[in-house]
Amino acid sequence: MPGETPRLRMWGRFEHSLDDKGRVILPQKFREPLGTEFVLTVGPGHHIRVYALSVWEEMENALYSADPRDELNQDLTYLQRMLGNCDFASLDAQFRLSIPRYLRDWASVEESSSAVIIGSGNRLEIWNKETWRKTLDEFQPRQADIAMFRKRDEIQLEIA
Repeated sequence: MPGETPRLRMWGRFEHSLDDKGRVILPQKFREPLGTEFVLTVGPGHHIRVYALSVWEEMENALYSADPRDELNQDLTYLQRMLGNCDFASLDAQFRLSIPRYLRDWASVEESSSAVIIGSGNRLEIWNKETWRKTLDEFQPRQADIAMFRKRDEIQLEIA
């Protein structure tokens, strides 16, 4: 609903190394909002997205379709395939997240290297450190201004 406060707010940037088994410590700040079970999937720009199970279920419901004509909707098909590359996960006793090999390969996050963990509202993003640096290098303040302007207009339209 417009004006409703999001249930999950995860913001911040952390760097943690993956161990030799492909596990990374989840920052304490994100543990409670994510809960005990969550979902890992691919993200655009070759990163890994981490969603709380409750958020994931909402996304699943939004993307589910029993109408065969929806196969013609390229956006829906793309999102279904992207999110279909998922794995359900939980933390071990040392608060480590085990990242499956196919997701580490997708994001070029390697064992014994640093990963950047970004809180991005209702999800986390896990990036290869160099890929994240390049993403930031391409960031243009003017793009942020335009995005904020568009989002403000979107919010005003929903309220009206």
